[in-house]
Amino acid sequence: MIYFRCSRCGKRVPRGEVCSCRQREKRKYTPPEGIRKLYHTAHWAKLRAVVLSKFSGLDPWAHEQKRIEFAETVHHIIPAAEDPTHFYDFANLIPLSRKSHDEVHALYRRSEESKHMTQEKLRLLAHKGTEGEGE
Repeated sequence: MIYFRCSRCGKRVPRGEVCSCRQREKRKYTPPEGIRKLYHTAHWAKLRAVVLSKFSGLDPWAHEQKRIEFAETVHHIIPAAEDPTHFYDFANLIPLSRKSHDEVHALYRRSEESKHMTQEKLRLLAHKGTEGEGE
């Protein structure tokens, strides 16, 4: 049998096996549950791609703030945790950059009034991006 020395603890370990000092390090990932599980579906991946393409990959929130940024995230205007029935609702989705997404969530946390005003603004921006379809 061929052995090697563990670079961490120096123990002799049979080739092809993992040293016991490293086996304790293995992370145990729990599979996503509830709403988080929906983000791992093919339906979400396709819908996300459609939303990003409708806005040409640009962030309408940033454009409103006189910035040009690429959208990396598809944001649920009504958070999925609050109402999961709108998870796949195209009218409830808008592409945002990481910076814009953080700004929007900061406004959501400020107050209920701020949250509702921000949601209304996002709905208008999302509607602007989908105008002219089917013409």
